[in-house]
Amino acid sequence: MKTCFLALYNTTNEIANEIQKEKDAWNHVLPHLKKGWTDFCNALFVEAKWYNMGYTPSLQEYLSNGWISSTAPLLLVHEFFSMGHEVTNGMEDFLEKNQEIVYNISMIIRLCNDLGTSVAERARGDVPSSILCYMREADVSEEIAQKHIEDMINKSWKKINGQCFNQLPMLQSFVNIATNNARVAHSLYQYGDGFGVQDRDTRKNIVSLLVEPLVLY
Repeated sequence: MKTCFLALYNTTNEIANEIQKEKDAWNHVLPHLKKGWTDFCNALFVEAKWYNMGYTPSLQEYLSNGWISSTAPLLLVHEFFSMGHEVTNGMEDFLEKNQEIVYNISMIIRLCNDLGTSVAERARGDVPSSILCYMREADVSEEIAQKHIEDMINKSWKKINGQCFNQLPMLQSFVNIATNNARVAHSLYQYGDGFGVQDRDTRKNIVSLLVEPLVLY
């Protein structure tokens, strides 16, 4: 554990140092990166406690923690600073004005992950997913629970699409990258757990996109 922490600590400081080479902003960047990792690890700790207790939370309780454990907020803070935005107050302003879009992107990633991995995770006894939480809370079948989660994803997309047109020009490029995270989640979990289990369909899509040449007619 100490080795893992030291590697994470050094990597986070290296990222902040790289940003400092372009702008004298190390002291402004590092606290945001640390907070991102702290929030993420705390969310994982909550899930670990649920697992050890054999506890199944309500859907709302699960999602209030799950949108953070989805890794999306952690990814977004790294992406924001890697784009070279004015970091002294840019992140604070963006988060203050766009908390809902960050939340909805995180929700899509979390719920897509749950739809793709819930069967395998339940078989090996992992922490309950949003699907299992809703099944027990509403006393419904897995099929109905999956449909409910799909509806939640669609509602999140509608909110994101409405918010994307109200961004400052300087932040529009970041918003585009942020929404691409949600699109990637759909792709990765389209045929199941395409991240944890490199199945043939997901691998085929990635190879087609990145490796195979385009056919021109």
